[in-house]
Amino acid sequence: MSNKMEKTLVYIASGWQLLDGLITIFIYGPYIRNKGAHNAELSFVEKEGLDSLLGSMYSVASIYGILLILLGLITIYLTRTYLKKGIVPKKVPFWFLICGIISYFTMDIISLILYMGAGIIILAKNRSLKILND
Repeated sequence: MSNKMEKTLVYIASGWQLLDGLITIFIYGPYIRNKGAHNAELSFVEKEGLDSLLGSMYSVASIYGILLILLGLITIYLTRTYLKKGIVPKKVPFWFLICGIISYFTMDIISLILYMGAGIIILAKNRSLKILND
C-alpha cells in the first residue's frame, strides 16, 4: 500500500512548521522587541523594566520558533526514512500524534489537523495490513 497521501500531509505540516518557526523568529520576535521602544512618557526605571520584560518575551518567542523548526526537520527526516510501502514502524505515527498534541497545546490548528490526520491514517493502514497478512 502506498503512503503518498500521508507523506503529502506530513510534508505540508512540516513545511508549515518551518514557515511558522521562521515567521516567529524573524517577524514576531523583533516586533515584540521593538514594541516597547516607542513609549516616551515612561520614566527610566519603567523603561528598563519594560525592556527586560520584552527581552524575555523575545527570548521565549525565539525558543518557540526554534522548537517549531526542529520539529519540522525531525518530521521530514522520519518521513523520508520510514514512510515506505508496507507497514510503517509504530514510532512514526506516534511521533505524528505527539506533534499533533503539541500543536493542540500551542493552538497551531493547521499542524494539529495535518499531523493527527496523518497519524490516524497510518495507524489504520498498518492495522489493515497486519490483519491482511495474518
